[in-house]
Amino acid sequence: MEHFPIVTSLVRVALGGDSKRLNHQIQRLINALLADGDDQQAAALVKLINHKSRSSEIAPSRLTQSAPVASPNLDSLTPQTPVPVDKDSAAPLATVLMPDHILADLPLFPPRVQANVDALLMEWMNGDRIRAAGLSPSPSLLVYGAPGTGKTTLALWLARQLGRPVVLARLDGLISSFLGTTARNVGALFSFTNRYDCVLVLDEFDAIAKVRDDPNEVGEIKRVVNALLQNLDARAGQGITIGLTNHESLLDPAIWRRFEVQLAIPLPVFEQRVEIAQRSLDGDLEQVRAEARLLSWIAMGLSGAELRTLTTKYRKRRLFLEHQSTPPAHTMLQLADSTSVHIDSDVLEALRGDEGPLVRRLAAESFTYSDLAYLFDTSTKTIQRRVLDTASED
Repeated sequence: MEHFPIVTSLVRVALGGDSKRLNHQIQRLINALLADGDDQQAAALVKLINHKSRSSEIAPSRLTQSAPVASPNLDSLTPQTPVPVDKDSAAPLATVLMPDHILADLPLFPPRVQANVDALLMEWMNGDRIRAAGLSPSPSLLVYGAPGTGKTTLALWLARQLGRPVVLARLDGLISSFLGTTARNVGALFSFTNRYDCVLVLDEFDAIAKVRDDPNEVGEIKRVVNALLQNLDARAGQGITIGLTNHESLLDPAIWRRFEVQLAIPLPVFEQRVEIAQRSLDGDLEQVRAEARLLSWIAMGLSGAELRTLTTKYRKRRLFLEHQSTPPAHTMLQLADSTSVHIDSDVLEALRGDEGPLVRRLAAESFTYSDLAYLFDTSTKTIQRRVLDTASED
């Protein structure tokens, strides 16, 4: 019997009457079964535990205990710990990041998003107090939004605040062309993660967690999604799980129920974009502010990552124009042309039009005459005249 050592440990603990250690040994057996692809047997054990938890000492709060405070039954993850691999390709199924090596800074979010992040972190860092009140810390977080909005950075930042290593898995990397291998890889990943005190981050979550009735998917995806759901259920009580996706509409409805906290990350609004751009610029504060505002106006509809790329390109262009009289606004127009596929068509049309109407439009959108004078390398009187002349033409 392949898992006989686990069974003997389970029986020994059961005879000793230690329910906490018993739960751990049962969880080990469930993880081992899932890793082997024995989904039905693992599901039967989960069903038994859930049924028993309603009427016995194996309390739900213990089964769903999150990992803000390390469980004594979990091992410590180190950089030398070997990660599981795909048995066919030998490719690693995940990457381990230690807290000291995580350099992620908290992205800029709207106040309502930031308030939810703060509340969740407070919950995770005070798990003992929550359990003392008869409650359980949220074991899981699903973060969704457009690419480049800071989802992965947020997950890594949260793990660093908790002082826990990250097991980072891109779920598209778990997919195999061999029948049954993808489900086996999912089981192996969770079995590995559940042994250690860590944060499991599932990137590109939609690659596997797709709607099971999608007519474009073959039957294998249903088996994979079922395996994922069972592993998510089994992980409750083992640690924090964070799922990340750019395509939330593709997720199977049952996936949403597995994540207690669901956080949408929107594209940055104008003032957020200004702050993002300012962080990447240097020089005179008033000039930086003006540059950041125009870059942010151009970057309407872009993600924070796209704006940082645009700002970096602007800085590099300006390095070679220090001794020339090219206005900053003209440099930004060049950049907009070089990335026109990403720029809002209305903004791009305004940038490519005559300078007078553009100056007037920016003035109407709260750009000061002083800002515009710097950006177009002219005087405030000239800016005022252009605004008035354009207005009279209209």
